[in-house]
Amino acid sequence: MVQTTEQAGVVPHLGRMEAERLQHRYLGPEHLLLGLLSEGDDPIPHGDNRAAHLLRRHGLDLATVQAEIDRLIAAGVLPSPQPSDAELLASLGIDLDTVDRHIKDSFGWKAYYDAAQWVRLRSTHAVPHAPLGGTPLVCWRVLRLAAEEAAIRDHQLGPEHLLVGLLRDAQEPLETALDTHDRRLRGLLGLRDRGPHPIKLLVEARGLTLEGLLGAVLDELDQDR
Repeated sequence: MVQTTEQAGVVPHLGRMEAERLQHRYLGPEHLLLGLLSEGDDPIPHGDNRAAHLLRRHGLDLATVQAEIDRLIAAGVLPSPQPSDAELLASLGIDLDTVDRHIKDSFGWKAYYDAAQWVRLRSTHAVPHAPLGGTPLVCWRVLRLAAEEAAIRDHQLGPEHLLVGLLRDAQEPLETALDTHDRRLRGLLGLRDRGPHPIKLLVEARGLTLEGLLGAVLDELDQDR
């Protein structure tokens, strides 16, 4: 099993924060890319993030990528902000605060607390591929490709391997890269299951190519040999 560096371990959590900022209810490749750049932009970094440095050298800094993602959202390529569960229920005339108050009045505070603790601490989730607090994961292939790259080189998995995974994943259009499970999950989340990969669009918007950027990352990794 490939060990993960502290730098790489924090990237999905920073990506989830970016997803929450965009009001997206899933963790996708675009959020992982933002997480990579956010980790490298941290004023108290967890180390030298070579992936973030390389991206910035090629014109892909955090603010630029955030702006381009906003443009893709406006163009309908990426989903618009998605309502929270509370907002969805409110649209059906269900007020969570009222429901919360009735439950506490009916069953008592202790029963309410015990039930809430059981849900919070349970070890399994109903949503598949959701290791981060129940957030559906639609970048599973990226993580697998990153782990394979690290294993081949006998490295701990770092941000630079995550970047390799993102770029390799983006080389295939969605209709050929997705398996049946991923296609079903994307359908449930209202995500596209065909067309160009969002990372490909983000890279090409800066006049770059996936192959050129991937080559630069691999050259960086080859320096470790």
